[in-house]
Amino acid sequence: MGATLTFRSPVGRALTVAIGAAGVLLVGYAMVLDGPLALWQTGPTALLALALVWALFWEPQVEVSDGGITVVNILRTAHVPWPEFTAAETRWSLEIRAGDLTVTAWAVPASSGTGARLAARRRGRSGDSASGSGAEAAALAIAERRAALAEAGHLRGARRGAVPPQVTWNLVPVVILTTTAALALASWLTTGLL
Repeated sequence: MGATLTFRSPVGRALTVAIGAAGVLLVGYAMVLDGPLALWQTGPTALLALALVWALFWEPQVEVSDGGITVVNILRTAHVPWPEFTAAETRWSLEIRAGDLTVTAWAVPASSGTGARLAARRRGRSGDSASGSGAEAAALAIAERRAALAEAGHLRGARRGAVPPQVTWNLVPVVILTTTAALALASWLTTGLL
């Protein structure tokens, strides 16, 4: 019925790229000064910093599709099918409610007062009600998608509990974070940095 909409922090993506570039430059500079040993002394720490920024700011997102709402946080992903969805709130960040389950989206914080005013101006100029990347834009997109699905009759007869929300662990970030932390710790212990 509609395209999948993805909401994530645009600042987080730029921050991840900047941290990655800075890490490569710092490790390269250390290698020029101290030789190949500097790769073991600085590389794992730079890799750990990049892995942390990636897990915190690159991966998290909220997807709104015809099948429901998927919230990808740092360590866990929650999928809420439309029949289970009860509310979306935007106090500090986007919160999705499905019965007793409340999922807070790390990727889409609520806009500041200035951000909300700028987004309102952009919407006024473009006429697009769901533009933006903050919690308010995501909540509006959720409300519009749910209304469109209900109006088209896709939610008629849907029973609560037939397809419950699913919450799963994000294994890739867990493995990457633990591996890079172990490498950094080994580097610190073997080079006397601790």
